[in-house]
Amino acid sequence: MRNTEKIPKIVKEPYPHVVVKDFLDEQTLDLVTYALAGLEYDFDESDLFSYLSFGLTDVDHPVINILRDDLGDSSWRKKVASSFGVKPLSKIDLSAYVYGLGSFLLPHDDQVEGRVIAYSLHLTDIEMTDKSGGALCIYEANEVGKSELVKTIIPEYNSLIMFEVSDKSWHQVGEILEDIQRLTVTGWYHS
Repeated sequence: MRNTEKIPKIVKEPYPHVVVKDFLDEQTLDLVTYALAGLEYDFDESDLFSYLSFGLTDVDHPVINILRDDLGDSSWRKKVASSFGVKPLSKIDLSAYVYGLGSFLLPHDDQVEGRVIAYSLHLTDIEMTDKSGGALCIYEANEVGKSELVKTIIPEYNSLIMFEVSDKSWHQVGEILEDIQRLTVTGWYHS
């Protein structure tokens, strides 16, 4: 179950984003991590990304269903929409990703029809640092179509990062530089 019902104040620049710490209670966190560890991930690679993934949106599993409810029940979606000042959110989708040594996701803006808020729940119980790589890098886009790195967020265990999807929401997952596995559940809230 969710450990928190509060969303901290939204950071407005360079685009609306927030980090919710201690998102899941310990029991749910343990169950989710164990369930995700038992999945058979697919290796996905292109010139824009390299990671292991597993789509969870349509998976019917007791623990994944609990996680789906924690991230997307109507009460939480209302709080997310209200906090970000967006239209009501109708549904979520979710996938699990494992970023290992050398994995990355290059800059992109997540703009696909219907996506309103992106989220990433970090489930790596090893303390990550700048030297580990794998930080969420936030860019500020300018009028000329170029972008500048303005903020990095080091993933913390059991933290939920959310941001509003727009033509300004350029971000990336930095390359993993140490022999660790960065496990996340990532997805989008839809209008």
